[in-house]
Amino acid sequence: MGFPYDTAMPKQPGGRSDHPPRTVRIKSADLRRMIVKVMGRVQYGHEHIQAVRYQDAQAVIVPVDWYENACRALGEESRLPAVDDETVD
Repeated sequence: MGFPYDTAMPKQPGGRSDHPPRTVRIKSADLRRMIVKVMGRVQYGHEHIQAVRYQDAQAVIVPVDWYENACRALGEESRLPAVDDETVD
């Protein structure tokens, strides 16, 4: 099975989309199989991916800048990882 859609969003200079991020639902089994492609769509396509298991949303993968902005907007900067944090590859 391919990604739910393969059309690119129009881009502004600097790589930003002209539209708000699109949220795409994907089955967790498909996410496991296509994780590299999904991460690329999140990072470069500025899309949000909702992982679904048994028709229930389990998690959302969002671009790092979106997550950081959301943490700051909520006053939860403590959630942001330290620059020298080596716990994750």
